[in-house]
Formats: sequence, structure tokens, C-alpha cells
Amino acid sequence: MRTLVWTAVLLMGSAAVARAQMPLLSGDAALTYHWVHTNTPAGQCGCFDINGGGLSASMHLILGFSAVGEFSSEQATNILSSGKSLTLTTYLVGARYTLNRLWPKALHGPQPFVQALVGAGHAGGGIAAAGDGTSSFATRVGGGLDLPIAKHIAVRGQADFFLTQFNNTTNNRQTNALIGGGLVYRWGK
Repeated sequence: MRTLVWTAVLLMGSAAVARAQMPLLSGDAALTYHWVHTNTPAGQCGCFDINGGGLSASMHLILGFSAVGEFSSEQATNILSSGKSLTLTTYLVGARYTLNRLWPKALHGPQPFVQALVGAGHAGGGIAAAGDGTSSFATRVGGGLDLPIAKHIAVRGQADFFLTQFNNTTNNRQTNALIGGGLVYRWGK
């Protein structure tokens, strides 16, 4: 019994010391507007723009790396005068690497980042043709810049290469460009 009590005390003491050594968790949540230049119709460029937004969150892991999760949805109507619409919804996760502030001593110094996200996308609305109402692989690779405006608030600008693979009876690949901007709330260190 005495051994059990001492073991419990030792474990609890070790846990308290370990917890004291751990840094506080830090991360951010962002609400962003997205403009996507896309080419969904098969066999031609058929390029058009869709607008929407996204909600993302990240948790700092180690040495500038963060785990990221993002939900976004963009929509357009009467695409290319076809009377059809498109709603593109994506669920992505991945990693972000945040570089050091460009001016470390400046409170409001810009902070660049690069990220790679993978997941699934869902297309609906009629313009997606064979891929309408289906889900497919989606990925975004790019980066951006956070510009702090207060202790916990920043403005974000970003640009990403955005690939989806909906069935379009041609090559089942849509290469898109995403430009975004919004507000970021940061917590932790």
C-alpha cells in the first residue's frame, strides 16, 4: 500500500513538473472571403469566377509548423449564360509553416506563411455536368501574409493553387486559382 501511495505521489509530481515545462497552446481562427477563378466545363476553358468564404483554424505544433483545418464554400449563378449554377464546398486539412516576422521588433510586422491542404470537395448546381452532386479529391497549395492590427487580431491575405478532380468526361481535373482575405483571431503566445 505504501508503495502504491508513493508511486501515485511521484506520478502526480512528475505530471505537474512536466505541465509547467509545456508551452501554452497557441493558434488562430480565420474568417475569409474567397474569389476563385475556375474552369469546370469540360473540353474548353470555360473559365468563370465564383465567390464565397471560408472558416479555418490552426494549432501551433512546433518550430513554426501548425496543423490546419478549413471549411469553405463558394457559389455562382447563371454561369457563362447557361442558366446553371455551381456551389463548391471543400473540407480540407493540412500543415502551415509560418515564417518569422519580417520586422521582429515591430508589433504590427507582417508574418508570411505557406500551407498545403488536402481533403474533399463537393460540387452541385448543374454546371459540374458529370460531376454534379458528387464529391472528389481537393487540394490547395499556396501562402499568404498576416498583418497584425491589434494584440490578438490580424488581417490575412492569401493566394492558393486549388485543384479539384470532379468527373468532367474529359480529364477529371479542374485547376483553379483562389485569392482570399479576411480577419484572423489569434490566441496563446
